[in-house]
Amino acid sequence: MRVFVARRGWSLDEAHVLVENDTSAFKRRKIKLPNGQTELRTVRPKFRRALDLLATRQVDVLVVLDLDRLARQPRDLEDLIELVEASRFAVTCESLTGSCQLTSDAGITMARIMCAVANKSSKDTARRVSRARLRQAEAGQFGGGPRPYGFDADGITVRPQEAAEIVKMADLVLLPTFGKKGGPSVASIAVDLRARGVPSANGLPWRATTVRDVLLRPRNAALMVHKPGEGRKQYTPADVVARAPWEPIISEDTYWAIVAKLSDPSRRTNPGPAPRWLGSGAYRCPCGEVTRVHSAGGNANRPVYRCQATGKGHATCPQAALDDYVETVAIAMLARDAAHLIRPANADVDIPAMRAELIALRHRKAQLAEDYAETIIERPEYLKGIKKAQVKIDDIERRLAEVAEASPLAPFAGIETEQEAREIWKGLGVTGQREIIKAIMTVTLQPTGRGKRPHITERVTIEPITPTAA
Repeated sequence: MRVFVARRGWSLDEAHVLVENDTSAFKRRKIKLPNGQTELRTVRPKFRRALDLLATRQVDVLVVLDLDRLARQPRDLEDLIELVEASRFAVTCESLTGSCQLTSDAGITMARIMCAVANKSSKDTARRVSRARLRQAEAGQFGGGPRPYGFDADGITVRPQEAAEIVKMADLVLLPTFGKKGGPSVASIAVDLRARGVPSANGLPWRATTVRDVLLRPRNAALMVHKPGEGRKQYTPADVVARAPWEPIISEDTYWAIVAKLSDPSRRTNPGPAPRWLGSGAYRCPCGEVTRVHSAGGNANRPVYRCQATGKGHATCPQAALDDYVETVAIAMLARDAAHLIRPANADVDIPAMRAELIALRHRKAQLAEDYAETIIERPEYLKGIKKAQVKIDDIERRLAEVAEASPLAPFAGIETEQEAREIWKGLGVTGQREIIKAIMTVTLQPTGRGKRPHITERVTIEPITPTAA
């Protein structure tokens, strides 16, 4: 694609290269628009970012691999066509295959036809996949995917140690005191797993949502299901299509009791729907007021951050572009300074020093393994060194979990790389991410005046928050 751009004599800013490999251009979700309406839409932050770049004249050319990689829902394509037709300056849309030509009526008509065909193809594929999944479930076969906790990668062989942890979780959930003051909760189970250093299936820290997802899997009771009935998110006995070929980790009665317990509306602590926007109520206008997400010019597909006031001294900023930038800065800060950003309950606790020691011990283990592989040390010395280092690592991780548990930054206390920070960040959801943003930085929009809009980095000021002991 870079060669394609270069051959046409266009300049390319790497900051404007948007990769959307992990986002579906076909699947739609129910979302609540800024105007309060609920509609089915694709959730594609990078696609919306591209439209923002074109609308604000930060770029004037859009290059994609093929039209079916750009849009598989007619609504998305129409948003782009509307932008091209309504723009007061020339907007060029090209694809490497020549399927995206929006500069003429004929090209637009052909794009609409091809998008409709791609949409039909995706629907056919989804239907075939759904039927195949149902046949697999009825036959008691593992449908593939990431390794489920409690099982080997084949999805069938039970891992005894992990199965024992699932049984412990189930026993805690079914205690009469579960969810009550002083009793266990899904969150406290996650805390205990982290403190004991129990690894999750994907290696990420245990969270309350992870524990809940594991407990609500029908496979724990050797039940095969296809998907919940219409209008439901949770399985019921009516959704069971077959028995699995493996031994159940927990009994069927225990499983349905857990489902009833965790699905009970009376135990919900969530005050309402989870927030959708990263910065709503967190980012600030130059006037000092918090910003919310509004439609730009009445266009629900172009959400922007702004405060409620009007007139001079205020600012607006595209939601997708600003959230992407803030997320990038936050991940970099967490990877570099997470231990320094945590506010300990006790001023005598030195979290950065604990993190430094933890990293040194991990490197020590790696060095011991390398020395043993190179026959520099003998097996007894290797095993002794590994055991000694691991005991210290377990102790530090336990102490970190204790002193940092009240902080939303706790999962980041022992990380070493930006990739680790990014993986943890993605698993937090918008609610957890918002808490971190509020804890580590202040984000203030800046007025831009008339004319060409500057780059997003010049439209906002981000200042880190220095923590103090409680």
